[in-house]
Amino acid sequence: MLSPNHSYHKKWEGIFQQTLFPVLRPQEKDDVRQFAYIYCLTLQELRQLVEWTIDFRMWGKGSLSSLWRPLESQSSLQGRERKKWMLQQLKNLHAEAKKETVQFSLQKPKLSAGYKRSKIFVQKEYVDDKILGMCPVASEKTVCCNLRTLDAVKNCGFGCSYCSIQTMFTGDKVIFDEHLEEKLEKIQLDPHRSYHIGTGQSSDALLWGNQFRLLDALVRFAKKWPNVILEFKTKSKNIKYFLKNEVPSNIFCSWSLN
Repeated sequence: MLSPNHSYHKKWEGIFQQTLFPVLRPQEKDDVRQFAYIYCLTLQELRQLVEWTIDFRMWGKGSLSSLWRPLESQSSLQGRERKKWMLQQLKNLHAEAKKETVQFSLQKPKLSAGYKRSKIFVQKEYVDDKILGMCPVASEKTVCCNLRTLDAVKNCGFGCSYCSIQTMFTGDKVIFDEHLEEKLEKIQLDPHRSYHIGTGQSSDALLWGNQFRLLDALVRFAKKWPNVILEFKTKSKNIKYFLKNEVPSNIFCSWSLN
């Protein structure tokens, strides 16, 4: 195995922040950093390696080191030619994994014998926050739909590992805003503008149904502001409320199929 090139440190410090390296897991960071130091990767090569590392993990192909280490004894090349060969081998492994057929099973996963489903505690309490804001992605540097978010509930019961809610809220407590109706009443919008407002940013929009009269309050808000498109984004099938009640035409439901 080649030794890390310590003179590469200055270059590394100038490029790693320009990639997705900061979001890697600790062991992945160690693997990528070591590979980069050994082969003196350029910015573009580092970007590609980081993205491959994430893909390999998401596709269940193992860590970067578990794929890269076995390759080292397969080539006697040195210098740039060795780096080029190593990157090509990893590229080939990535391409092969990418072509594999994904199996979407309709069977429910089997739980281990000692598994216990964690409890969710739902409660209503005072929340000292504004409930209406812009989508976190919105900025002058992004191509964005300018969605506004209405955070009536904080935390979710689904616990999807890929969801940003898992990074915003921790613990098993789901909080309903005690003063939701009052806060909705105070929101002032331009009646001559159109607004797209979503309720599924801080929790699933329909999982909780009309608990604490949540949907009653949101429907009244939609009726008050017909220039608002109020979106309920959900992974649940809990649409009973909308089937039993009069719903204004500016409300719609959407389903995430991640």
